Amino acid sequence: MLQGIGKIFRDSDQMTHSIKKESYQSYMEGFMKEHGHYFSEMKEYVEQAEDPSGAAEEIGECLVRAAREACGSRRGKLDARTRSALHMFMVYYVFPAILRQGDAGSVIAEGVLKAWRTGMKNPDMQYVDYDTICQGFREKILGIF
Repeated sequence: MLQGIGKIFRDSDQMTHSIKKESYQSYMEGFMKEHGHYFSEMKEYVEQAEDPSGAAEEIGECLVRAAREACGSRRGKLDARTRSALHMFMVYYVFPAILRQGDAGSVIAEGVLKAWRTGMKNPDMQYVDYDTICQGFREKILGIF
């Protein structure tokens, strides 16, 4: 399941560093073009499962494992800076991509969130959809900001 999903974390530092609304929209569009098939695969897997929430947690565990392998040290350890960047990447890119998958997206997001909170030791983490994030950026008014 989700062979090679660790690739989604490859550019996480660049995609979360000093982002503005335009760059976020551009990064998200590129992210979906390059990695959108993983999220479609997640949707299909959950829709075909007898226990959708259990399948969603499996997906979450797979994401935690992939993040540790892609961004961790040789032993899979993550330093505090890397862990923080991964949390931000998940909130800005992965969860909005998951939530684009319709009704199954909510189930997947809950399962991934539960696994991520446990696997990455962040009990306060939450997720939000793409539109809410875009609305949160400041708009330029008369060239100010």
